[in-house]
Amino acid sequence: MLNSFMVFKRGIQFAFTKKSLKASFVYTLIVIITATTLLTLNRIGATYNYQAGDIAREDIRAPMAIEYTVSIETEIEKNRIAEAMPAIFDLNESIVEDKLKISNMLCEAVIKVKEQMPDSSPVKQVLLLRTMLPDYLQYSDKVLAGLLQYDEQLLHRDMNKILLQIYNNGILEKPYTNPLKLQSNYVIVRVVGDAAELKEKQINVDVLVDMKKIQSLVPIISKDVLNKPSSAVLYAVNSVIISLLQPNLFYNEEETKRRIAEAVQSVKPVTRVIKKGQSIARAGDTITEDMLQKINIINKNAHFSGSGFIVGLLLIQLGFLVIFGYFLITYYSNLVVDNKMPLIVFTLVMTFIVIAFFVARWQGRTFEGLFFPLLLPIPIVTMVLAIMYNMHIAMLIGVYIVFFVTVSMKGDFTTLLLAFSSALSGVFVVGDVERRSDFLRGGFTLGLINSVIVIAVGLMQEMQFGIIANNFGLAFISGIINAIIVFGVFPVYENLFGVTTKFKLLELSDLNAAIFKEMLVKAPGTYNHSLMVATLAESACKEVGANAMLARVGGYYHDIGKIQDANFYIENKVTDPRAKDMSALEYCRLIISHVEKGVELARKNNLPEMVIDFISEHHGQSVMTYFYHQALEESSNTGNSINKSDFQYPGPKPHSRETAIVMLADAVEAASRSIQEPTPEKLETLVKRIIYNRLNEGDLERADINLNELNKIQNAFVQVLQGIFHSRIEYPTKEAINRLEKKSPNGN
Repeated sequence: MLNSFMVFKRGIQFAFTKKSLKASFVYTLIVIITATTLLTLNRIGATYNYQAGDIAREDIRAPMAIEYTVSIETEIEKNRIAEAMPAIFDLNESIVEDKLKISNMLCEAVIKVKEQMPDSSPVKQVLLLRTMLPDYLQYSDKVLAGLLQYDEQLLHRDMNKILLQIYNNGILEKPYTNPLKLQSNYVIVRVVGDAAELKEKQINVDVLVDMKKIQSLVPIISKDVLNKPSSAVLYAVNSVIISLLQPNLFYNEEETKRRIAEAVQSVKPVTRVIKKGQSIARAGDTITEDMLQKINIINKNAHFSGSGFIVGLLLIQLGFLVIFGYFLITYYSNLVVDNKMPLIVFTLVMTFIVIAFFVARWQGRTFEGLFFPLLLPIPIVTMVLAIMYNMHIAMLIGVYIVFFVTVSMKGDFTTLLLAFSSALSGVFVVGDVERRSDFLRGGFTLGLINSVIVIAVGLMQEMQFGIIANNFGLAFISGIINAIIVFGVFPVYENLFGVTTKFKLLELSDLNAAIFKEMLVKAPGTYNHSLMVATLAESACKEVGANAMLARVGGYYHDIGKIQDANFYIENKVTDPRAKDMSALEYCRLIISHVEKGVELARKNNLPEMVIDFISEHHGQSVMTYFYHQALEESSNTGNSINKSDFQYPGPKPHSRETAIVMLADAVEAASRSIQEPTPEKLETLVKRIIYNRLNEGDLERADINLNELNKIQNAFVQVLQGIFHSRIEYPTKEAINRLEKKSPNGN
């Protein structure tokens, strides 16, 4: 158990040191969350599919007690509450206080006049009173005389009483028109002013008065308040009171609407209950609007247990995550081809599950009678992954897609069978695609396989001939359409993600390209060397399950940097006279520079990064021992210090199995040319020595190649080299044949 835990721990540590693995786990979690959400949504509202006027195909009963909201009745209740709300008015208390101050000032002036001139004539009293009043408080002599006639002690009290009675409920500027059409007979009056607390009171809407109406009521109120006033006194008081009238009540529409909205929000929805087992419709009934409403309610709740379904769905998908994680960690080099692969797989899967979600929602209504999996692009996902990467990752993703599709249709057997057939067939029908025309063949094969499955399912379930025929045609056409779409998708991925597909590699492997023609003319030895390296690498990759096509293309291009100074390289039979005058270090630097020159030339020719990696990594960080040894000999005579790093390739070391195999093939092919009278034993010894030297020097530490694979690579190299250097029969010379002919009995 401890060993298992340590293996698991090392696997997790390995996972988090690989950028692509970390990305894979993040993308997988996003897919799980999205898939769980979509499958949960699909679970809601997918039980019955009817329109008003349809004939019920089965008995429809409520599977559980369902409480539902009656929207129409809820809206009616909200409208009733809104209309019953009272309007809000603001009463400005400070206006009343100001008017009382003016009234007090006037009354105090009257009292002073009577105290100073008690026995004077009314005319003199009026003149004195006028002088005591400010300019803004001037009245006619008749008004002032009338005020002087009333008891000065009662005047102050009665004037204030009249004002308070008039201003008690406030005065509107204009009559209230009820703009919100409220039904309430009451209004709320908020007293605003300097008071700390906002006081409110409720009054009848009929009590509201405006300026015009209150002016007509002043004589009546004054007559009731005053103590048996004369006509002169009544006229004077009415005139003063009317002059002190001012609107102090204002309709607050904004506050009224706010309170209405608040009240409406607090209204609880009107609910009804569909009892468990209640019959909604019987088979053969015409679906009415009321039935349809209840069916839709059942669709939103039936067969959905909420948290239990979600937890179960998550647990299943977490199981997939564990399985996928195990395969990713254990078979990383076989599954994860490059750092872009997780993103590409993620976009394909996410696009698929979104499409599947909407098709599942529309399938019953729009595509009634057609098998659900045939409407989905299941083969597209597996075909793209199988062609772009490998069948292992395509099958893993295909298993998850089958799970998603099956859950979408609630475990339907037909769905499971057709989804599995589409996913698996999509992997294998494109396994040997080499030409664009092979897509059509793959699509035809896929359509034929699914058509056979459709017929088999139809016969097993005793379906009507028309349904079988429709699905047969859809299965066949779907296979061809899926293949055509895959054909069109590849250029998009090549340009959008910078992916190097099999077809791009096929184009790059064309030896009639201008760069190879130039190499053949300027560097024929390098050209032949590159062909041999490509052959060796391709053979070795096939043995270990690596990308043989990629290795072959990498072998073709790995030495294109030698074209520029072709005559300095031994395989091209050195002819440049400058080579004799160079020191070991200068010559070494020239040789090493072919890597940098090759990368520049590759970028100039728009080669993919995947191919450029072969150019930059095919020597790793190895040391050019020949020149290093020569430099050491020169230094023993000159006394100059020698740095080993000056004779070392800059790297980087190979990061993939393909680039590592090309590095080994490059070294093996170059060394094999130096063997005198090559034999199988010599070739095997040479290959072993080169491979294990590279292994001991650490050049393979990033390539994820194990010892078993190195043994297969070694055997593949030896087999190819033996084919190249095989012994030939020594043919006799013409003179020897002539001598034997003379000795022959027939004399010929």
